[in-house]
Amino acid sequence: MKNTKIIIAGDLMPMPCNYDLFEAGDIYALFGGKLCELFGSADIRVCNLEGCFTDSDQPIEKIGPNIKAPIKTIRAIKNLGIDYAALGNTHSMDYGREGYLDTCRTLSENGISYVGWGNDVDSVKSYAEIKDGDRKVILYNTTERFENAPHEDHPGVNLYDEYRVCREIAALKKRCDFLIVLYHGGIEGTHYNSDVIRTRFHRMADSGADVIISQHTHAIGEQEHYNGAYLLYGQGNFCFHFRAEVTPYLAEGLVLELELGDNGFSAMPHRILRTEKGCVYDDAQELSAFYERSKLHDRLIGGDREAKEEFERQFGEDCGNWAGVLFTLLHGVNHLKAKEREQLSPADYMEHIKKSYTRQQLLGIQMFMRNEEFNEIGNRILNRLLDEKE
Repeated sequence: MKNTKIIIAGDLMPMPCNYDLFEAGDIYALFGGKLCELFGSADIRVCNLEGCFTDSDQPIEKIGPNIKAPIKTIRAIKNLGIDYAALGNTHSMDYGREGYLDTCRTLSENGISYVGWGNDVDSVKSYAEIKDGDRKVILYNTTERFENAPHEDHPGVNLYDEYRVCREIAALKKRCDFLIVLYHGGIEGTHYNSDVIRTRFHRMADSGADVIISQHTHAIGEQEHYNGAYLLYGQGNFCFHFRAEVTPYLAEGLVLELELGDNGFSAMPHRILRTEKGCVYDDAQELSAFYERSKLHDRLIGGDREAKEEFERQFGEDCGNWAGVLFTLLHGVNHLKAKEREQLSPADYMEHIKKSYTRQQLLGIQMFMRNEEFNEIGNRILNRLLDEKE
């Protein structure tokens, strides 16, 4: 049986700075010749579609940005040859049902299949079955919870539930030759994976996943070979120019090339660099920092104390970057002194709280409370502050 080549891109969404090139379908101006050739050489091409295609002006209420692109911008994504788009992510539901329906229709009309979301809680499409000759590949997509949950009468995404997801992966692996998981989650802006993510990846690999990739962090993380599986903790952006300023972690990303054969598979990360309006192949393939982090990760898994201390320092610094966000949310306005609080009944105090926080602040606090990754950020920030108070 001939080998199967799969190309997987990270976060992709047209932005105002490049709408014109996406609408024109000008993939060479967006991505350069080498990247276009790499995608053209593949049998299967996949991306994480970080938003929705809609002309709706009715965003949902949430903390953070609502991301969409004009329907016409699909042209460049079609021309790049994308076959499958992962929609189980943070921003695909940013424009509610209308955005969902517009995106489904736009992708279908352009011959692009999608995975990771559905019309209601009972019809979420968690996976896609792909055939290349006699080889069957399954692409599975799941995400952490944000403002994207499906309901009985409302579309949403395939939320990560460890028992259900691992059970589904185990059952699906019996029906295919190769299983890929696209996991949308992790801590934005960090090059290191958390204990939560590491545990989840290991359990999905133990259940039968061959390759697991985390997207959403917008930063290149580490790789690990575990129990026969290839794990990529943080793929970084592909073409996602949401922020005008270019920090070091936003300036790069990885495109993952998988080669599937009768006797196994190989995984090769390709480094790409952000340009003013798109991204290009890095001719130097400067991946030394990525490989150094991966070595540190392997030492950490092996129980090396120095590696653990170095990881805690680096990851702690990344989490600490969120301290300003957390305490701004918690601070609120209209503070009461202790004696004033004591004079209020519980009902009156609840009324005071309503007046002390904006809806955006309450949504942000809710995010830190219900999302495991933000839980971990908050706990690490507090632990660091407590240690320094000793």
